[in-house]
Amino acid sequence: MLLISTAKHCLEELLEVRGHVDGYELGIGLMEHNRRLCGVLRGSIRTIHNLPALMPGEDGFMMEPAVSPEPAAEMVAKMVKRVEGMLESWEVYGVHAGLRGQIKGPTDFTVKGELLPFEKCLENIRVFCDIVRSVVPPGRLAIENIYGADNRSPAVGADEGELRLLSRAAPLLLDLGHLAVNCTYRETTLESLNFKGLRVAELHVSFLHPKIKDFARKNLAAAPMFWDHHPYTSTPVNRQILSVASKLADEVKFIVLEVSGTPREVECTLKKLSFARSQ
Repeated sequence: MLLISTAKHCLEELLEVRGHVDGYELGIGLMEHNRRLCGVLRGSIRTIHNLPALMPGEDGFMMEPAVSPEPAAEMVAKMVKRVEGMLESWEVYGVHAGLRGQIKGPTDFTVKGELLPFEKCLENIRVFCDIVRSVVPPGRLAIENIYGADNRSPAVGADEGELRLLSRAAPLLLDLGHLAVNCTYRETTLESLNFKGLRVAELHVSFLHPKIKDFARKNLAAAPMFWDHHPYTSTPVNRQILSVASKLADEVKFIVLEVSGTPREVECTLKKLSFARSQ
């Protein structure tokens, strides 16, 4: 099932592409804006993401259960309660795992202070999952791999081994664009990874900046942050993202495109993912 994230899109843009999608994901955004979207899109919204009902003044909050499980759980409870007044139902709530240290802020994905061992981050995520169990049933919570802004700010779930351990703690929201960035830090290809056996509740597809032509670390410096959420361009990296998505399509119920661009660019990018449409 192919969805598009509502994040950074107005209602008119989302309505324009409804012939190319099976539904929508309620993305990160202010509650007032997202309530208006829900009022029109209603039953077409199948999943919710990270911070879908922010109030003014909350936009600086970083969801990072790998580092701060209790504050993350408190915010999840707030989000679920607020969304209850906007949507009758949803099937998956995907939450950022975080980096291996405290993130500086929404526009600076670098770690401030010490790095935690991956094992401690995994323990924190287990604590987080236990706390939110009363508001998000285990089968509907998914943990998303993100990326840091530099090689000194590693993400949780940055490689195949970490993803495998993370998916034992909770189903994954596997973000292929984020994973491609982390592969670039390690100068390894996305297609070289083994995804067999991972518990994946939802797949995020976003394509990287056209200057990131291959999995060489130097390419990240050639393009501005953030590197993902770009319209599709035919680079070796983006072709691998598309290829892996197509291979996983039969195993994952929801494939969500996160993209910014002109209406034409968004439509063309959605057409690249037509294999994910419900039959």
